[in-house]
Amino acid sequence: MGLIWWILPAVTFVVGLLLSFAGIGRLLKLQLLSGGVRFLFGVVFFLGTFAIGFAGLNLQTYKALTKERIVAEISFEKVSGDEDTYTVNMVLDGGTTIRETGFIGDEFQLSARVIRFAPLEQMLGYDSIYRLEVMESRYADRYNVQRVSQAVSYGKKLHEEAGLDVYGLLVKYSGEQDTDAILKSEAGDAETTGKPLVTAGPLASKDGKGSAPFGSAVYFPMGDKLEYTVKITQTALVVEPGNAAARKRMQAVE
Repeated sequence: MGLIWWILPAVTFVVGLLLSFAGIGRLLKLQLLSGGVRFLFGVVFFLGTFAIGFAGLNLQTYKALTKERIVAEISFEKVSGDEDTYTVNMVLDGGTTIRETGFIGDEFQLSARVIRFAPLEQMLGYDSIYRLEVMESRYADRYNVQRVSQAVSYGKKLHEEAGLDVYGLLVKYSGEQDTDAILKSEAGDAETTGKPLVTAGPLASKDGKGSAPFGSAVYFPMGDKLEYTVKITQTALVVEPGNAAARKRMQAVE
């Protein structure tokens, strides 16, 4: 489908070029009517080349900027005899299967480190990349509004740090700053300029340009026979229900 947006502008450009030269040739021979018509049609085809080219670029951009890839397919099985205890089955992109038991609660979370690229880089084919960090469970109603309290979660780390810490180097050297540094800097800017703070996200670039590393997580109801699909967009993790039971639980939470 993407190839057609290269072929169509090329065809209209060649046709426009031929008609324009034919029209100019006739005009030089003082064949004003036929030369003018051919030249006019050549100009129309030239304009069509730009119109089709920009339309194709727009569609290709939309496809690139809204691309989604499956990260994991997750399902739950209740552990017999243990209240609110589940076994998690997770099939990762690539076919790796993770099966772990002992997750207690009614809510499950999957978190990852994500390296996001700027829109222009995404158009050139640079998709966001990620590394799964932790899967964990807990009770959704674990805090109250009266006071700060402690809560328990049950989880497992999904990777071991190895080799060069690319994520850390991006944070340190690519112009990205941690949240405290950005907030401190922008607070000073806000005091002098009167403009409000605009920072968003766990880690972000001050000007919103360039590659940016940050954390992303999705959480969703946990229960027997519930299934979910976790995907990565060009900016963050997202979750979708994998069966009717999961869809019903998610709607009930909303």
